[in-house]
Amino acid sequence: MRFLKNELSENHSRLLQRNKVYRQAGYDTGKNQRFVVAKAFPLKGRILEIGTGKGRFLVELLRRVPRVTTVDLSAGEQRFARMNVRQERPGGRARFVVADARKLPWRDRSFDAVVSMNALHHMPQWRRVLHEVERVVRPGGKVVLADFNRRGFAVFDRIHRQEGRIHERARYKFKDVVEWFRKRRWAVSMFKGDCQDVLVALKEEQ
Repeated sequence: MRFLKNELSENHSRLLQRNKVYRQAGYDTGKNQRFVVAKAFPLKGRILEIGTGKGRFLVELLRRVPRVTTVDLSAGEQRFARMNVRQERPGGRARFVVADARKLPWRDRSFDAVVSMNALHHMPQWRRVLHEVERVVRPGGKVVLADFNRRGFAVFDRIHRQEGRIHERARYKFKDVVEWFRKRRWAVSMFKGDCQDVLVALKEEQ
């Protein structure tokens, strides 16, 4: 996909300005991404990201691994992410796929790891998504799910209110996600940061 130079520049400026808004409200994008990365790694083999968004976390991943497949429902969001990756030139390469995480277009055991940052609260049917995640991860593989904690949600709820919008999100408890994996005999670790909760789950070898 080709982009004009001014498109890349304008997209990058919007992203930086948005990050500034977040930081002034109490959410440091870079700091929180580094926290999640520290808990997620090492990652190796075939990696799937669920929820491309604007590509912020994707860029962080591609600074550290050679290739990531990333999936999102929105081709528009992925277009912004493509521009972000092109502008940042993180080193690794991304494959962008538009698909529904409730029905992933890959065979069983296709990936060594699945990662997602701040996307799960956009998925009301999160259990269906987790079933798909479990299906596509090979035995011995890893799942890393990060989402806002109470403080993180408070920050973004406040930003949305100030802008006359509503931060639409599924009401779920992160502990329910932890329990979902534990019932399936995954080895689960939980980490709590400034604005993020992070779950790292290892699938049982078979």
